[in-house]
Amino acid sequence: MNRKYKEIDAIVRGLNRATDAHFKWLVKVLRFVASRDVELPEITCGEAHNHCEFGGWLNEQIAAEGVDRNYLLDINKKHIAVHQACRQLITDLECASQRQRNFDRFETALLEFTDSLTRYKVHLLQLRTSYDALTGLPLRRILDESFDSMNAQYSENGLYLLLLDVDHFKKINDTYGHLVGDMVLRTLAINLEDHIRRDESVYRYGGEEFIILLQAGSDRAATVAAERLRRAIAAVETVSGEHRIRITFSAGLTRVHRDEPLREVLERADMALYKGKNSGRNCTILINRRLDCLNVSA
Repeated sequence: MNRKYKEIDAIVRGLNRATDAHFKWLVKVLRFVASRDVELPEITCGEAHNHCEFGGWLNEQIAAEGVDRNYLLDINKKHIAVHQACRQLITDLECASQRQRNFDRFETALLEFTDSLTRYKVHLLQLRTSYDALTGLPLRRILDESFDSMNAQYSENGLYLLLLDVDHFKKINDTYGHLVGDMVLRTLAINLEDHIRRDESVYRYGGEEFIILLQAGSDRAATVAAERLRRAIAAVETVSGEHRIRITFSAGLTRVHRDEPLREVLERADMALYKGKNSGRNCTILINRRLDCLNVSA
């Protein structure tokens, strides 16, 4: 479910290289018009859009079946139009009556193509700012934007929210310093991602708090998953210089009900987390919609 910020950066870099290549293609067009001494498939053939460097990059992205498919398909449509307009323009350059109309058509196609690229870049940059620079995890904004669709898709089969908080994190910062504290959070984020299942998501909620959306068919299955995470994190030793630190977390676990707003789910999970903090920490508290709590670590 998550889009890693490094993956987004890689897409932006690839998009920029492919866009630069398309500007070079425009120079090729001018040279071709001036000399016409060689056949260039990226200009003259019916499938010219598949022969240019940008087209190669775009086809790879579309084939990957990513979450940006609608943006990419729009770009592909505009990219094909640019090549078609270019080919028609070159074909009709000798015809004065058609020349101006085809120049206008080519200009329009090129501007629409550029506009579709700009929309995609804005989308990617907005995504990039939705990820935490320290841990690489998606921030609350992505959860806010995607929660309703995940609720609709998964809640009938069992969707749970786990809100966790690192125990005694202030003491870690006070004892070892904030740089070590940052290392602890980075290590925790990596280990949480390593131990969740492919169809589950982890978010940095703020400070030392994290949210995980778990898929489970029952309360028992959800508590087993939450406890597996809690024990796995407690077993990990964070190494920073000469410091070796083990951390634990307390967590509130609750089921997400159909059409339930995220705010209500978080309020309930936070109540359970608070109870866990007051019950000795390093535990998972399950809370239902009636606000009945159960310490599943006991």
